[in-house]
Amino acid sequence: MFYSMRLQNSREQLLTTPSAIFSRLIADLHNAHTSIDMEFYIFASDRTGSTIADILCRKARQDVSVRLIVDGYGSRTISRAMLQQLLNAGVSIFRHPLLSNNRNHRKMTIIDRHTAHVGGVNIADRYSVGNNLGVWYDVQLRLRGGAVATLATLFDYDVTIAEGGCVAPPAPLSPRGIQLYWSEANGGRAMEHLLEDVVTSAERSITLTTPYFMPPRRVLSLLCSAIARGVRVTIIVPERCDVWALDNLARSYIARAQALGINMLIMREGFIHAKLAIVDHRRTILGSANLDARSLNINRELMLSTYNKEVCRMADNFILSLREKCSLPRRSDLNSPFPQFMAKLLEPVL
Repeated sequence: MFYSMRLQNSREQLLTTPSAIFSRLIADLHNAHTSIDMEFYIFASDRTGSTIADILCRKARQDVSVRLIVDGYGSRTISRAMLQQLLNAGVSIFRHPLLSNNRNHRKMTIIDRHTAHVGGVNIADRYSVGNNLGVWYDVQLRLRGGAVATLATLFDYDVTIAEGGCVAPPAPLSPRGIQLYWSEANGGRAMEHLLEDVVTSAERSITLTTPYFMPPRRVLSLLCSAIARGVRVTIIVPERCDVWALDNLARSYIARAQALGINMLIMREGFIHAKLAIVDHRRTILGSANLDARSLNINRELMLSTYNKEVCRMADNFILSLREKCSLPRRSDLNSPFPQFMAKLLEPVL
């Protein structure tokens, strides 16, 4: 299933550094008066997770309604002590099933149902201070206005689903403004529909960033169709990623993409985790979905699109800063122990 909404009167601010992302989020959490709704694939029991958990507990004790949705698999290492701390303070916790293959990969925070943060950042130290891969590069959109009400409705729906309920998702609308896209479990070609919209709307250029580059054949065909029209397609991927198997699976696709005319750039410093697209320097798309079969066809994902000029300018600057850390693929970037048929077998599972 695939849903999209266009919403008016949204005020947007793109955050592109860990300090900006987390300082703005923490400030908004401190300023919450009535409600905090958070939904994350990963909520870790580390310094960053403890900082956020302490704020949630403090707010819950101040009679602010606090609800937290986490994915059972992505947040499988969250400690019992942290969960008990949150529950004791009055935080309502909902967990997507640990053994479900249909993971809840959305990342969003909604404060007082009028301010929201959406992007690819989870609650963990690796997003705020980095890890053995170096600095993690990601983006987050802070927004206010009409889109937030829709995100709040989507969050309410996700709570019902996490509780085992069966209800219809929010119905799509189509006024002008920011556009939200979301997919449900086993959403078919949900996020591929978004990619198709991105590719067909491009006139001059498409720049994509993704941490896990394992695009289904349909996606490569779409990108090739854009190249055939004269659109320059650039994809930035990390030299290494945080999962060894995915790292090697991705290599099996880089040479193929390059042969098809896609301008592949390998980021040598740090880890690019942003799921970002810029079309013709005038449209920015970001959120939780990677360029792999799991995000495109299986997981619950959330993406948004905006033509906000300031957001597009910031996104362009973010890409320029990444390019300084990139180079063209080397021979070592193209060698994978997994042949293509193995990659296709493993990618939906991983």
